[in-house]
Amino acid sequence: MLRKRAAASAAVLNGQIYVVGGTDGDAPLDTVERFDPLEVCWSLCPTMSTPREASGCVVFLGRLYVAGGRDEFGLSLSTVEKYDTETLRWSPVRPMKNKRFQVSLVVFHGFLLAIGGSDGVSDLKTMEAYDHETNSWRHFGSMKSKHPGGHVALVNSP
Repeated sequence: MLRKRAAASAAVLNGQIYVVGGTDGDAPLDTVERFDPLEVCWSLCPTMSTPREASGCVVFLGRLYVAGGRDEFGLSLSTVEKYDTETLRWSPVRPMKNKRFQVSLVVFHGFLLAIGGSDGVSDLKTMEAYDHETNSWRHFGSMKSKHPGGHVALVNSP
């Protein structure tokens, strides 16, 4: 990559890998890099509006969504933003109901789900669902135990 980073999140959109945020060891980053496997090179994308490390990242409805994480003050975030590859712009999305550092994001039955994470005080067992039609989040249930996040994936089986 063009810049060293840890605690970044990533997703694949249009056959390219997007790596967002993270930390350089001193502070959270707002930078975004894209890897193009056909060109075999990294390039910079427009920066996010918020520096964030250990955020959730997923492709939803053809856009790159980034949620939660932790800011430069070490505070957990509830903010969400999405990236449009056609306009090359980030735009805000309604914040989640809970602050979620190390949140896992997955797409499930037409909803964007935020699962677990930490609100800065304790690990969470709750899940939230984002409805793009109403630009709103709602409680989607709870897991049996608290989950610090960062390791959830959805697998579709044939």
